[in-house]
Amino acid sequence: MLTPPARYSALSMVSSDVRLGRRPAGVIAIAVALLLPSCGPSRSPEHARDGALHYFATRVRSSDPSWLPVIVYLHRRFDLTVPDARGAPLHLPPPGSPRSDIAAIFERAWVPTSQVSKEKIAALESAIDRISASALHCDRLGLPPDWEEVLRAASRVGGYALTHAALAARWTIENGCRSESELAELQREQIALLEQLAGQREATIAELDAGQDIWIESLAMLSLLGAGDRVRSEWLDALLAAQRPDGGWARGSREDRSDPHPTALALWVLQEHLEPDRPQVSWLGRR
Repeated sequence: MLTPPARYSALSMVSSDVRLGRRPAGVIAIAVALLLPSCGPSRSPEHARDGALHYFATRVRSSDPSWLPVIVYLHRRFDLTVPDARGAPLHLPPPGSPRSDIAAIFERAWVPTSQVSKEKIAALESAIDRISASALHCDRLGLPPDWEEVLRAASRVGGYALTHAALAARWTIENGCRSESELAELQREQIALLEQLAGQREATIAELDAGQDIWIESLAMLSLLGAGDRVRSEWLDALLAAQRPDGGWARGSREDRSDPHPTALALWVLQEHLEPDRPQVSWLGRR
């Protein structure tokens, strides 16, 4: 195993902004995009899913590396193609995408052959992004010996640190850098913490600028860790009720507009609910 991107300790990889909710880095549904479903608490998961597709097909003209991996995963897992406002499939980002420097690091999530240097990862401003990127490239760059403790410490911070540590744990396993058995105890703890976070919806949204985004991400991560059956019906009802008239979701209660990041996550949660028997697939393609 090669030298890791940086010799992070369990504490140095968790930044102080984690608790504040600041975000670190099938068939094309064109017909769906032509009709905006009615909004309101009585809408069905199917209508909400169609509304999310409508949002991307009418309001989003380009992808961003902060949420593009989710769109790629939805295509791989559910054969779901999400079109943008130009009619292009978002899971196939064109060259020269926005924030190309960040995209170059995280494109491993959709380009199996993508490579990056450990210096590039170490230079990322957010500790959360460094954790995610380290897991994403661990098959080439290696990991520190205390990696499990790094993930556990981040998970216990909560918020984005928890959700991204859960994602990093899955990417670590998919890349063959740790086995399922080695991280089994960690993932059980992460599931319990995610369920606790999901149950604190009102407080999370009230206290954090991006509280709703964090809350929706906790639901998605439960599914990723194989605990989708723990997503309660009342949480799904709350998700449906929070959908905005344009079909999207806002990052938090202080936002007056929809954002692609929580909308992509909500689309994921809805699709897991609508197709719970879909076989699990690897997020990362083999190099």
